[in-house]
Amino acid sequence: MARSSEKVIAGGLLLANLAVAGSALFWGTLWWPMRQLAARGVDGPWVAVLTFATPVLLLLPVVLWRRQHFRSGGWLLAGTGLLIGSSSILYADGLLVGEIVRVLLLFYLMPVWSVLFERLIIGTPVTPARFGTIALGLVGMIVLMGFENGFPFPRSLGDWFGLTSGVCWALGIVLVRLGGPAGAFEKTYAQFAGAVLVGLLLMPLILSPVPPFPANAITDHWPWLLAIAAFWLIPTAGLSLWGAGQLSPVRSALLLMFEVPVGVISSVLLTDEPFGLREMIGGALIVSAAILDVLLVPQAAEPARG
Repeated sequence: MARSSEKVIAGGLLLANLAVAGSALFWGTLWWPMRQLAARGVDGPWVAVLTFATPVLLLLPVVLWRRQHFRSGGWLLAGTGLLIGSSSILYADGLLVGEIVRVLLLFYLMPVWSVLFERLIIGTPVTPARFGTIALGLVGMIVLMGFENGFPFPRSLGDWFGLTSGVCWALGIVLVRLGGPAGAFEKTYAQFAGAVLVGLLLMPLILSPVPPFPANAITDHWPWLLAIAAFWLIPTAGLSLWGAGQLSPVRSALLLMFEVPVGVISSVLLTDEPFGLREMIGGALIVSAAILDVLLVPQAAEPARG
């Protein structure tokens, strides 16, 4: 009986790993449909807001039907939605205003922040392997930024959006890990709603004056908005948040790093953005942080939750 229970737990853990890793394949190409909308005359910040507002509206009937589940989620659900939503909209805006590869790699310093938040909030010990994760990730960022203009901080708005997005995601996933009565649907919808709210607040930072609401984006380009919602956001956000609820914050962050090669390859093939030796070395160091953790840090199987 105990062995059968262990098999069920291991099977659920495998599904959670596959869900998070599979969602990364779609996140890695999210930049493409959003840039298609921007190329059709929709201002960048509005592209990001409308991208997340579409599933908010589409799923509203389900939200009304499950409203009791949202009430039971309380402040933990609201905080999770705001943090993960902030991460999502910052990432989307970064892909629109910055260089795709740099935004991707700076976002995927996330394991560094996951290690720190997991220690501070959950109390997980920081092993020597995870000290290596932090060191490799930070060195990778330094290589990526370079010393030409002084200390290698992120310098463009896109760079800062990518970095801050990873911090918000890491902290939000720790809240997901803390559990609570809310299920994957409630967490996914809270993410979308939080993204819309934060996106509207960020708009003056990106463009001044703020452009008027692009009604033509809905009347003329609604197929793009529906496609992004149906094929990118709703399934991938649901998979990543459900899987993250079963895994450690660091492990979920590392599995999501499969997005890096997908995003890099697609951007190199479909754009003329620079990708040279610096990006290759910095990216390799950041990804190596993930590989080190996966190979050297064992993961205990845990029962699946919501």
